[in-house]
Amino acid sequence: QLDAGESTIKPLETIAAKYGDQIEVMMDSGIRSGPDVARAMATGAKFTFMGRSFMYGVSALGTSGGNHTISLLKTELQQVMEQLNCENVADFPNHLIK
Repeated sequence: QLDAGESTIKPLETIAAKYGDQIEVMMDSGIRSGPDVARAMATGAKFTFMGRSFMYGVSALGTSGGNHTISLLKTELQQVMEQLNCENVADFPNHLIK
């Protein structure tokens, strides 16, 4: 796996601007935390995938680990929203530094 290429978030804004009104833009790769989700959404993603974080939780504690991971990610995203005074994710582009 090439780990020296362009980051996945870098072209996201261009893709979202060009195709966002035609398709649902989703982002995969590099999403590890609530702040990562916020950055992706601020940059134009409508949805993010985060299999690695979830699978770490499942492999450590089974179903409860997966549930715990989801809970942590939700909490982190809520904390970002509170810190930026955002009522919903649509407010991110107005507040989040890209």
